[in-house]
Amino acid sequence: MIVIVPHRDLELKLINAQKKLIKEIFKGNNGITPYAAMPLWIPVDFKTVEQAKAEITKVTVLAPEYDDEGCFVCPVKIECAGGDVLESKLDFIHGLPRRCAPRNDTGPSCHCERSVAIQTHDETFPLSLKIFRLGECTSPKPGVYELASTVWKKLTS
Repeated sequence: MIVIVPHRDLELKLINAQKKLIKEIFKGNNGITPYAAMPLWIPVDFKTVEQAKAEITKVTVLAPEYDDEGCFVCPVKIECAGGDVLESKLDFIHGLPRRCAPRNDTGPSCHCERSVAIQTHDETFPLSLKIFRLGECTSPKPGVYELASTVWKKLTS
């Protein structure tokens, strides 16, 4: 699998956004133990690192959204040469309940609504990745990720 690895400065912005969101989730703590997703890699649908480097013209990470799998994910838009736009996602925060079952007519029983993430991170998102690495991700065993055949990509626009 080919992945985009943000430059360390942009990765630090993402990590700080994770911390802020986890802090916000803990404010309404209902026994939820959220944790930051690592590594902050974005999977892309290319056959080789060289193809990805040649094709990608713009990468934008959007505000986190709550999904039904118990995670906050950041949608990612990847523009390619030729005008194609690919979509991917960046796993952002794990450890949330799979579903926010309503406790009554007043709303969800947990503090994991999409609006929380957007309101918390207006200054961070959308985040345009101008410098990043591309590499081939392998997982020799569960929970272990390795990056091979890396190349740097710097976008000019």
